[in-house]
Amino acid sequence: MINSIIEPTKNARNARIGYKNLLVGTTTSEAAVMLIPNTYERYKPTSGSKTVKFQLAASTSIDFVGIAAHNAGTHDNSTSIIVKYAATVGGALTTIDVMEFDEENNAKMINFEPVTAAEIAITFTTSTAGLEIGVIYAGEALEMERPIYGGHKPIDLSAETDYQNTRSESGNFLGRTVIRRGAETSYQFKHLSDEWIRQSFKPFMKSAIKHPFFIKWRPDLYQFTAFGFTTKDIKPSNMGGGSRLMQVSFNIQAHQDI
Repeated sequence: MINSIIEPTKNARNARIGYKNLLVGTTTSEAAVMLIPNTYERYKPTSGSKTVKFQLAASTSIDFVGIAAHNAGTHDNSTSIIVKYAATVGGALTTIDVMEFDEENNAKMINFEPVTAAEIAITFTTSTAGLEIGVIYAGEALEMERPIYGGHKPIDLSAETDYQNTRSESGNFLGRTVIRRGAETSYQFKHLSDEWIRQSFKPFMKSAIKHPFFIKWRPDLYQFTAFGFTTKDIKPSNMGGGSRLMQVSFNIQAHQDI
């Protein structure tokens, strides 16, 4: 990484949720599909190096950028995606980070010290055609008030696959077809203050009714990111015991590219 502003001051044990996308437009018409949070439509840049700029409604603070529904991990070994920002539309660009990919096409969210941005730029570099990117978010991430203390099933180890098996009349295995694939897990948080739930967490609860989001559960240890949606309404509850502390849990069904 070449990033010099990665966040050193926040509690890196606490989950980050990137849910409020502040990007509203792009100067590259073909890339406008990335502003729609579905994972089916894809922007497909040509081979070589290409920079796409995305604009915010106004110059404001951002501290995360996320991409999802991509094949950058398996497209070719030369693929790189550089994230930059400008304080004004058309202004000088400053590099935030270089997104790194393993051999899987997992969602990716980078978190950094807040910068004031009116525009972000994504530079795609690849030696062959065929790169696809479906979703991009940028904004201010929600930092959970407390970390997850244990029992969590990491999203990268929680595949959820629907199969159709074929067997002969005599019971012989003839094959298997994958009908649907993705990942599913739950996030459980405890010892949250009542004030924090109502002031900081409630806007996310409302957003999650309609919109998918990025989430990273332990940024200090793992960079695995999920992009998905909740399976039902999020409902915090009191923990009892004479305190006003609360707890909350929610499931997520996450997109997963092959």
